[in-house]
Amino acid sequence: MSVLYLVRHGQASFGTEDYDRLSPRGKDQSQSLGNFLMRAGTTPTSITSGDMKRQRQTAQGLIEAADWDTTLDIDPGWDEFNASDLISAYPTDDPSAKSDSRAFQRLLEKASTRWASGDHDADYLETFTAFTDRVDAALDRAVDGLGSGQSAVVVSSSGVIAWAAARLLDGGFQQWLALNRVTVNSGVTKIVSGASGKTMVTFNDHGHLPSSWITYR
Repeated sequence: MSVLYLVRHGQASFGTEDYDRLSPRGKDQSQSLGNFLMRAGTTPTSITSGDMKRQRQTAQGLIEAADWDTTLDIDPGWDEFNASDLISAYPTDDPSAKSDSRAFQRLLEKASTRWASGDHDADYLETFTAFTDRVDAALDRAVDGLGSGQSAVVVSSSGVIAWAAARLLDGGFQQWLALNRVTVNSGVTKIVSGASGKTMVTFNDHGHLPSSWITYR
């Protein structure tokens, strides 16, 4: 069998002018996971991230902390959906969502429901169907590129990883929404592939983090 580890990026810089970069805690989370993987003897054949800054920074942090002699590959198929686009298209706004993470999550889930309905596709740069098709293709590329006994690490974001998990659970939008809500920064989802196809064996494992380092945004 082959193994794919899907890693959510470390905590980004919510509430700042540049969200798309790791916060100091996000850097700590990335280093903690890299140290954990090194101690576990995990040596991936490849490591890939999406093209977003927080994803690339997390991947580089893993490489450095785990002391992997691996070059980072970039695959934009692993990029997160455009949350700003979804919120901008939503009919009502909540000014507190700019600084309150809980208010932001509530607004994002309402906007995501509108996005996924398919009734307003012209309002979005990427439709929900296009997003899920993109993630499906990225997951297939990553798994199909592995030989027997090989492993790979992919660094992505909560929405992407939640959809990959929902797909493997034969779930749909509601399953995706529930998984997306609880995905932890630097959490690891493990997928094995063999004769019976792709199987998710763990979701959102974050045992490498002290409890005070667990974050969701």
